[in-house]
Formats: sequence, C-alpha cells, structure tokens
Amino acid sequence: MKHWQGWFGIFLLSLASISLSGCSSSFPSVMLPPPLPVERENNQVKSTLFPLPVMATDPNSGEDYGFLPVWVFPRKDKAIGMILAPSAIYNEVAGSSLAFRLLAYPSKETQYRIIVDQSTKINSFYEFSYEKSATQPQEWLYSVLFTYDADIFPRFYGFGNASSSSKETSYTSRNRILQGSFGYRITDNLELCFSETFSQISLSDNHLANLPPTASMFPGVMTDRRNTAVIHEIRCNYDTRDYKDTPTCGFLAKMYVQTARQDLGSDSSYDRLGFEFKGFQPWDSDDRRFITAVRLVGDFMTRESGTPFYRLPTLGGFETDRGYGQWRWIDRNMVAFSLEQRIDVFQLNHFGVVSHWEVAPFIDVGKVFPTFGKFNFHYFHPSAGIALRAVVRPQVVGHVEVGVGRGGDNAVFMGLGYPF
Repeated sequence: MKHWQGWFGIFLLSLASISLSGCSSSFPSVMLPPPLPVERENNQVKSTLFPLPVMATDPNSGEDYGFLPVWVFPRKDKAIGMILAPSAIYNEVAGSSLAFRLLAYPSKETQYRIIVDQSTKINSFYEFSYEKSATQPQEWLYSVLFTYDADIFPRFYGFGNASSSSKETSYTSRNRILQGSFGYRITDNLELCFSETFSQISLSDNHLANLPPTASMFPGVMTDRRNTAVIHEIRCNYDTRDYKDTPTCGFLAKMYVQTARQDLGSDSSYDRLGFEFKGFQPWDSDDRRFITAVRLVGDFMTRESGTPFYRLPTLGGFETDRGYGQWRWIDRNMVAFSLEQRIDVFQLNHFGVVSHWEVAPFIDVGKVFPTFGKFNFHYFHPSAGIALRAVVRPQVVGHVEVGVGRGGDNAVFMGLGYPF
C-alpha cells in the first residue's frame, strides 16, 4: 500500500508541476557572464523555469523527496543555449544531497556538462564532459569525460537469470572514469569512433543496515575489491534520427567492440561486444504527437580472465528494465527489449521555448545468460508501466517512470533524460 500511496503523491505533484510550468523570468546578465552561451539583451537574460518535484521510489535506494527546478536559457539564434538544474533531495539512507547541474550548448556541434552532486553521507557524483559532434560528412568528432561516483546502493544477488531475491546483499562502490574519444563522420548517417577509457572501481563492506554485506553471503566474489581497466573501444553508428536526445523519427544502429588486457595496463583481461537498435515511428506526419519507440540492446562478454562481477553486464533499472532496481541480474551476457507509445498530450510556449507534455505507456523485457549455447527464449523478466514527461527539444527531458515487475516488484524513477 505504501508504494501506491507514493505513486498517488507523484501524480499530484506532477499535476502541480504542470500547473506551474513554463514560468518566464529574467536575470541580470552579470549573473551569467560570457562565455556562457545565453542571449543577452539590455543587460538581461531571459529564461523559462520548469519546477519539477522529486518523489521517487527506487527498489535499491528507497524513497527520494525534493525539488528539481530546471531553468532553460535561449542563445542568440533562439535555440537552447544553457540549462541550469540544481536540486535538493532527501533520502533516508543517503541523507540530504545538494546538486548543481550546468548543461551548455554553445552551438549545434558542441556541448559541455558540469555536475556536482554531494550528499551528507557517502553518496556523491561529479562529472565533467565536453563533446564536439560532426553534423556533416567528412567532419571529425571528439569528446572527453571525467566522472567520480560513490554509491552505497549497489546490490548483488548472485550470478544468473534465476538469482533469488532472498539472497539480496549490499556493498559500496567508488568508480572513477576518464575517457577520451575521437571519430569521423563518413556519410550523412554513418560515423566511426575510437575511444580510450581509464576506469578504476573499488568496493567496501559498508552496506545498508537492512541487508547483509555481500562479503558475508558471497565471500568469493569480494576477493577482488579493486579493479583498474584500460578499455579500448571501436564503435560504429548509423543514425537517421532527427534529434539525438529527443528523437521524433528515425533509426539508430550502434555496434561496438571493447577489449581490456593485462599486458596493456588492466588488472584483468576481457573482450566485449554489443549492439543497440532504436527506432522511432511517428504516426502523424505534421505535429508528431503519437510516436512509437522501440529499442533492442545486447551486451556480451565473449572472453574474460579474472574479471570481477561488477564489470559484467547487468539487467534492471531505468535504462533496461524499469520494474526492477539496477544490478538486479548479473551474468556474462544480457539482452533487453523495450516498447513504448509516446503521446504528446499538450504543449506550452514561453519566450519561444515550446514544452511538450507527454504520456508514454511502456513494456520492458530482458534476461541475462552465461553463454550463447545456453541462450533460449524462456524466463525473460517483464515489466510494464507508464511515464510522464516534459520535453523541450532538442535537449531537455524531465521524466517520472512508474514500472511494475513480475512478482510485485515495482519502481518509480524520476530525473532528466529518456531511458532510450
């Protein structure tokens, strides 16, 4: 009953957010000095505010309560130039967290992002990224990314598609990533990219009070508590979508190959390959208020030697199976499929910024498995639900995703971005 009360509260808060959405305001331009990419007129900067309440129920982290105001700033050409999205959120386990998010879009080809999210307890997240994309054939693209993520909420249930929820355990992870990539757009839709990633993950027995530590139930998997990987990746994308972050039509086919080797600086060796196919079909060509979105994803570790469990493919969470928590199932291989019908219910226009308010019923299904020889079409893990979203194209999505899994599992995810 508690979850249903939470969902009803989310519905009420979402209605309140919609009623307050699109509040227009101005700031003195000195508060947002160059080179921040915002339009300045008469020493003023105009913006549109989307106040989003936070009330989420995640199977792993529990209940979050707070506030996420999103300010959208146009640049001189009237496209979105910058987004400010601070937040204040309370979680019973992680404590109070304050976050600052700056997403900047100086031009159609470039963007950068700064995120600082610190809680009063262990959890923290820091990110800096810069990306220059290619919009025309025979152009180069490149990006750089740094993240630090300390998280007390990871879970381990054992390996395999049939791992039991009765064996749920908890640990704390700290993940540091430094990544650089460059690529080349070959045609209008085809690009090839190479990336180098330095990733260091460390674990500790600091665990949730209501769960046993992973080391007590699975001592074998916790012998390797620190792993450094230098990951080499080649990726090929075929992309016909109209927008990268908020597509209304088109198709994306992405395939990648990764390798990490001990003789090239990694603590363990593995080979990995994967694919992701996304399709977006509008059913009314004029305003595209009805869009069917599908996604098929596969992640396969074809060879591994001494690779710890926290580097294996996983199923569950906002991006793969929304009725369950992240890391619910772990094995060497994973496949997942999602289908949703996005319905544009109504639109608001403020200072030329158009927000689309969207409802999207969805179905997710997936499984993990040890080897290709043992793959079959039985025992997939389904979930279904509905999403409420506010979309400002081409970059902004605020979402509430309510998912129900088999066996009474359920989750509510809230934040920024599409699941796919």
